[in-house]
Parts: sequence; C-alpha cells; structure tokens
Amino acid sequence: MSSCLGRQQAAPGMRGARALAPACRVRQLLNARPVPRTWALAGSSSPCNGAISWETEASAVPEPEVRADGSVAVATAATEGVAAVGLDGNAAAAANGATAAAGDAAAASEQQAQELRQQADGLQQQAQELQQQAQPAKKGSNFINRVVFGIILGFGGAAVVFAGQIPYLCAALFVVYQATQEFFGMLTSKGISKGTPPPTPFVSAATTALCLSITAFTFVSQGRSGAAMSFAAFILLAMNILVDRKPTFAQLTASVFGLFYCGYLPSFWIKLRNLNIAGPQLQLPGLSSESLAAIAPYLPTLTVGLVATLTSVACIIAADTGAYFVGKNLGRTKLTEISPKKTVEGAIGGLASAVLVAALFWQIFGWPGSMAAAAGYGVLTFVSSLFGDLIESIMKRDAGLKDSGNLIPGHGGLLDRMDSYMFSGAVAYFYITLVLPRFGLL
Repeated sequence: MSSCLGRQQAAPGMRGARALAPACRVRQLLNARPVPRTWALAGSSSPCNGAISWETEASAVPEPEVRADGSVAVATAATEGVAAVGLDGNAAAAANGATAAAGDAAAASEQQAQELRQQADGLQQQAQELQQQAQPAKKGSNFINRVVFGIILGFGGAAVVFAGQIPYLCAALFVVYQATQEFFGMLTSKGISKGTPPPTPFVSAATTALCLSITAFTFVSQGRSGAAMSFAAFILLAMNILVDRKPTFAQLTASVFGLFYCGYLPSFWIKLRNLNIAGPQLQLPGLSSESLAAIAPYLPTLTVGLVATLTSVACIIAADTGAYFVGKNLGRTKLTEISPKKTVEGAIGGLASAVLVAALFWQIFGWPGSMAAAAGYGVLTFVSSLFGDLIESIMKRDAGLKDSGNLIPGHGGLLDRMDSYMFSGAVAYFYITLVLPRFGLL
C-alpha cells in the first residue's frame, strides 16, 4: 500500500494520481486472491486425494503494466490460467468418474455377453443332441418304409407278371403315365428351367398321351413299337412348331427324349413279356416228376417271355440289394461323380448278386440254354440297371432334386424305383431275340 501512495506522490499532477489509483486497487485484489499451487487427480500420490490445494501468494500474479498513456493492462492471461486450472481440475475429476462408470458398464456388459454366449452354446448343444436322437429314428422309419413298400411292390409286381395280358398292360400304362409326370416335373424345376425353357404345357400333355399310345399300340400290334415311336416323334416335333411358333432346340430335344425315355423304352417290357416262345419244363429241386405234374395245372404256362421277365426283375432286385449292402459295409472307392454314394465295391457286389440270381433261375427253369448264357444275362441286366440309375441321377442333379417325386414312401418317386428298369427291358429283348438264337441257346 505504501508503494502505491509513494507512486501517487511521485506522479506529476493530479491526473497521474488518478491514473495510478486503479492500478493499486488491482494489485491489492490480485494479491489477496488465492492461487492454485498444487492439485492431483484421484489415484495420484497427493495427500489431497483429488482435491485442489489453494495458497495465497503474491508472487504468483504478475505486475500490472502501466502503458504510456497512463492506462493499466492487467495480466489477464494469468487470471484466465488460474480459472482454467480450476475448470480443468473439475473436468478431469468428472472425466475420471465417467471413465470409471464406463469401465463398470463395460465390465457388466461383457459379463452379460459371456453369460448369453454360454446360454447359446448350451442351447446349440441341446439342439445337436436332439438332432442326433432324431436321426436314428428317422433313418429307422425310412428303412422300415423302404422294406415294407419294397415287399408290397415285389409281390404286386410278381402277380402282375404272372397274370400277363390286360393286368400287365394296365400296370405298364400306369408306370408310363407316372413316369411322364415326374419327368416333366423335373424339366420344369428351377434347376433346369432356369437355363433352358421347358416344353409348353400343351406339348408336355401331348407327350404323355403319345407315350401311352406307344405302350398300348405295342401291346395290340404284338411288339411293333419302332414304327409307333417314329410316327409319334414326328407328331410331337410338329406340335412344338405349331404351338410355340419359335421353339428352341432344347425344347425339341427335351420333348423327344421324354417320348423315348417314358414311352418307347417301357414298351420293351410289353414285348419281352409277350414273347410266346415255348419255355422249358419247370425243374424244382426236391420235387419228383409226378409232383410237378400234379401242380402243373395250377401254374401258368411257362414261356420264354414269362421266364425272361421274371429273371430280369429278380436280377435287378438282386443287383440293387447287393450293391446297397456291400457298398454300405465295404464301400471305400467312389464309382462316379454322378452319384457320390455309389462305390466300386458296391458295384461288384451288385454284379455278383445279379449273376448268382440268373444262375439260380437257370437251375430252376432251365433257361437260357447254358450256365454261361445265364451268367451273361445277369451281367447285361446289371450293367443296364446301373446305367439306368445313373441317367436318372443326372436328371435329378440338374433339376436340383433329391427324388423325382414322393409317390412311394421310403423310395421317393416312381422313377426313383423304376430307373433301373428303363433300359433293362430293351437290353434283355435284344439279348434274347438277336444273341441267344445265333448260338442255339434260346
């Protein structure tokens, strides 16, 4: 205070005294204001435990500057720094609290997330256990359906084959009709129709009608299916042009292949069954000629057509069964990329089964003329049934379907069950009518 009065006295005139008086008051206020000396945030080693320590120290405040015109410039930077230090300290404390709260919330969230993951893992494990428990039951149920309906189809097919004539024709017409429905169902599936437009619905219906006509004409005309196939193909191609006006080559080939696959090939089973060549005498082991003569009136007349049809069907069933069981238990080498489940070991088992059944039927019926001819019949039947299965697998793969239909429980569609028969009838008919007579083995 004395220095201020001294300066007032030393200043020239009253004007200088009035100019210096505010500077003295500013100094007094600044000297009396507390200045923050030390501070520490929570968690530091300072004894104030996060509080701000205030001390009054005159030397912490710079001297006011007296300008040339007599005005006083107070060191605002220092005062602002003091205020800023106080604010920064409060902000740091608040930030520290927010950080701690965020850390606690993150820890809680992490704990909850870990609990949810554990619950999800538990539910997934339970779902897998339930699925594993359900799979054997589903496989067992499917296997039972397969066996039961397989037996029904076997006995029903044998009865129709023995009956022949109209019952056999009706069964063949049903197979042809259902085969065409499943065939065009595959053609119109997304897997095939996405890249290739299928035939129009009218052409598909016309193909079904023509397939049925070929089968019926073969039965009536005693096996003249070649001319019927040629005429039906011409009618079908003409319909494609008249109905679509600008059909694609894929549509033409699809409709004609459907006619060939679902109409012409099944007609060979009609021709095979209707082979009216006198067959050999029945030779049942353990039965005398007198016993056979006693039961002969109750048995159908044996013809080459009946024996060949029964032998073909039995060889196909034996080939499928042998290939299934051998491939399932011993299969290691993949047979083809078309059907990944088929193995070389399974194919060998199917071939051996077909040959054994052909030899057994030769022993019973005495047809064909030698054991070698019977073995050849079994080999051809197996090969034709295998490739028939693979060809249908190609169609299903392109269509993106597992089965061609769901008509037969445990088996899928009719084509899934009859695919092995499609080419076997034609191969058997060729072997019997063109190969065996040349060697006198018919």
